Amino acid sequence: MNATTRTGLAAAPETGMPTDPGPFDCMPQLLAAARVAPVVRIPYLGEHAWVVCDPELVRIALTHPQLAKDVTLVPDWMRKPGLMLGSQPDPAYARTMIMSDGEHHARIRRLHAAVLSPRNTEKWGAAVSVKVDGFLDELEQSTSGESAEVDVVTAYTHRIPLAFIAEMLGLPLAAQQLLRGITDVILYSSDYPARTEAVGALYGAVEGWVRDPAALHDGVITGLLASSDGPDAAVTEGEVIVWTLAMIITGYETTGSLISASLYEALRRPAAERPRSDDDITAWVEETLRVHPPFPHPTWRFATADIDLGGYLIPRGTPVQVNIAAANRKPGEGADCFAADRRGEGHLSFGLGMHYCIGASLARLEVQIALRGFLRRFPRARLSTGAAVEWESEWMIRRMSVLPAVLA
Repeated sequence: MNATTRTGLAAAPETGMPTDPGPFDCMPQLLAAARVAPVVRIPYLGEHAWVVCDPELVRIALTHPQLAKDVTLVPDWMRKPGLMLGSQPDPAYARTMIMSDGEHHARIRRLHAAVLSPRNTEKWGAAVSVKVDGFLDELEQSTSGESAEVDVVTAYTHRIPLAFIAEMLGLPLAAQQLLRGITDVILYSSDYPARTEAVGALYGAVEGWVRDPAALHDGVITGLLASSDGPDAAVTEGEVIVWTLAMIITGYETTGSLISASLYEALRRPAAERPRSDDDITAWVEETLRVHPPFPHPTWRFATADIDLGGYLIPRGTPVQVNIAAANRKPGEGADCFAADRRGEGHLSFGLGMHYCIGASLARLEVQIALRGFLRRFPRARLSTGAAVEWESEWMIRRMSVLPAVLA
């Protein structure tokens, strides 16, 4: 029986989630928390965060006018060094799309929409195809014999979006290894001083490229810089830096995670059950998004008033997350529920409403190209029997860190 509050609404019961990163799969715990109640609260940074778990309530929360994302609403206790939220810039310097609302969000989204236009997405799809073919050639050349075993994550899945985001931004080739090491620490290290140092290193690298773009190729950064020049500048230099940081974090790691998960679901099945046609590939990627959202809890919202959500009280001023991992599943479905014929029906992995992921089309295209290319090049590939798949995660981000496979 849930306790009631002074408002007569139910108090969200307390439960636990893994809030520190580690070498484990968080998914079973996230789904277990969702079975406690439609809305729960969890201990977080010495305080509490509210989590919406019920699929219908998640849909309401994603578009609720009193669940705001503006960075100025972040309480001081959440501004911990080493956390991405704690590393948000002063809004007077620059705002990010993901942590803004209203006119600020509309302006930033409009400028990003020009970059992520259908025409540019089609052009970049061709660039991804070239990179995929090149990485597959390397895989073919580096392996031989009937038991050619590789870690698909390091040899393939994460190389694709990293190489692509670097080209898209116009970064020099040497930047790729720097970005891989830094982002791994920022997202997955449990050493918070190291994460703080990595955030500073990433900011410093991007700031250096923006302020001295001589080493850059034509790309998103130079395009944004052109918009920051002159009396009628559309963006500031600070915004170029902050927006570039956001594109690196969201455009690289999450796409690599989706490619890994889509291949994992294929390689663990007989060849006859794997996707073949373009329509099959599309359905497979959508089901991967449903079952393996890279951000199981995507981004923070903050209650600007006492809210009645399904009969539960979300108090004013509290931080709120939405449990996308649970909302994507039907009642009774567990962690292992991939079914290609579901086609990802109803998943919310890219969000909903005005904060729907603006890079969704590009991410889908990258994963489709990577999955199709690998399965066509290595139709007899299978999971290794001598090494295990490994995960790393916490409650807000999840990826496969090792995907051992035999290619022939």
